[in-house]
Amino acid sequence: MAKKKRRNTRSAERISALILVLAFMAMSFAAGWYFGVRSTKYRGEVLLVNDKNRLSADYVPEGLVNLYQNRHSFRLASSEITLTRETYEAAERMFHAAEEAGVNGYIITSGYRSYHRQEEVYAQSEPGKAQTPGASEHQTGLAFDVTTETPNGFESTPQYAWLSQHAHEYGFIQRYPANKADITGISYEPWHYRYVGEEVATQIHKTGMTLEEFVERNR
Repeated sequence: MAKKKRRNTRSAERISALILVLAFMAMSFAAGWYFGVRSTKYRGEVLLVNDKNRLSADYVPEGLVNLYQNRHSFRLASSEITLTRETYEAAERMFHAAEEAGVNGYIITSGYRSYHRQEEVYAQSEPGKAQTPGASEHQTGLAFDVTTETPNGFESTPQYAWLSQHAHEYGFIQRYPANKADITGISYEPWHYRYVGEEVATQIHKTGMTLEEFVERNR
């Protein structure tokens, strides 16, 4: 009887130890997920990246596609530009619609950049002209820079005017609008567009909010 009781006690101790180990593993996994590759905070389905919400050095978005190898209604400054597939497909729909409306000549100059590529860009740039590694939206694969052939700034072109009116219909926002640097931390960039999905883009377009303000409001 005593032996059976001791066996039951040892079994209960082993079960308790196993439960503690599993709980520790679950907590370790959760901490790794939060502070590791996906440390940048999501608000709903919107990924916010800035100086306060950085991507880790090993963050690489899934499903990157090379734009040069796919059909597109825009030109490319390089054959090496990539974006996530969802972003590319939305951009293709958007620029095709612009072309149908008689507005063409868009040139995508930059898409996804790895953390280490951003380190190089940052080192080669004048102070304040490039985001620090981990704080660049280009690392998400959800953002691109666009221009057209013009002797003046992109913001003075019909191509920019069309995007200002219609980009939200395809899920894009102008990420760094004029007079919002105190909120975004980045000076006016009329060429930088970020994919956030049609619903969020439309809300931001209607209210004139930045992505930071949208995220704060919808916490």
